[in-house]
Amino acid sequence: MDSISRHEQLLRVFHLIDILFDARQPLAIAELKSRLHDRGVIDELSDKSLRRDIEFLGRFGYAVKESKKRSPKGARVQAWSILPGRGAAELGAPAITLPELLSLAVARDFLAPLAGTVYWRGIAQVIEKLERVATPELLAYVHEHHEGLVIHPRPEAGKYRSQTLNAIHRAIRGRRELDVRYAGLGDRKPRRAVIRPEALVLYDGSVYVAAYRAGAAGRRHPDVVRFFKLDRLTDARVSSRTFDRRPTPVADLLADSITIFRSGDPPRRYRVRVDTALARWAVEKPFHPGQRVRRQPDGGLVLDIERAWDGEMLPQLLALGDAVEVLEPADIRARIADTAEAIAARYAGRPRTAARLPASG
Repeated sequence: MDSISRHEQLLRVFHLIDILFDARQPLAIAELKSRLHDRGVIDELSDKSLRRDIEFLGRFGYAVKESKKRSPKGARVQAWSILPGRGAAELGAPAITLPELLSLAVARDFLAPLAGTVYWRGIAQVIEKLERVATPELLAYVHEHHEGLVIHPRPEAGKYRSQTLNAIHRAIRGRRELDVRYAGLGDRKPRRAVIRPEALVLYDGSVYVAAYRAGAAGRRHPDVVRFFKLDRLTDARVSSRTFDRRPTPVADLLADSITIFRSGDPPRRYRVRVDTALARWAVEKPFHPGQRVRRQPDGGLVLDIERAWDGEMLPQLLALGDAVEVLEPADIRARIADTAEAIAARYAGRPRTAARLPASG
């Protein structure tokens, strides 16, 4: 049996546990098939495969009883139920289905950067419930096939201090200002700042605090949300000062962004041609969440993007090299051409001095 078939069987087995536990009487093959179909688990399944799934339950520690019952046509047929005791008593009417609980084991890997917070403790408690629901044999089987899903790069657990994360969480929930010490990429040492945190943002394996600077009325763009990377935040203390949350959620502010870039300058319309080699990638990824795709006769694409920021688009476009061409705005097209010439000039001859790497941020 290949890995896909094993995962399909495992999914069916988890639903069978729920179905048999909830049933008030033993269920025959036809009834089990009907209920699995209603849950969207199967379209077609042979009687032999379903019997194998039932045998699987018994082999992995569930007290399955086989009996006889009459079918709607009057014939005596085999039927199954889960007896009280091991495999049934432990189920205890779960609030969510067993497949949903098991999926949280994978979600825990994604939430690893938030270890120590209420989010992490919550999912850990659910995992503990899962371990009480399933038998040791079935959990061992799940663990054996866990390598079927690979998370890369794997988020690093315990990367951030739980004290800092919990302080930020309290400030967000209580709408309180945070006194922080933060070192930007260009700062030699941390600077003090007062911020008004709106949300934690998990992006590309790192955690950011989406916040507005307090007392920013005199700044150029006082209403622009900033993203403070936790790697560069050395201290966070919750103050007694409260603030009113902005009406636009952070998730909505990021709807037009490729990354988590924001700018006080207004976004602009972009038109980008993508060569055939990257056409499928640009659609599948997609290149920009707000893009409209126009396919070209040669297999390439033209992406129409109504709202995009220069500071975000330029690095992304340069990274794709000659596989893309900016059609508009004209000034961005010119800037990319100038950058390409500068890069070509650098590689045409050997620099006099070695390039200095930027300081780690």
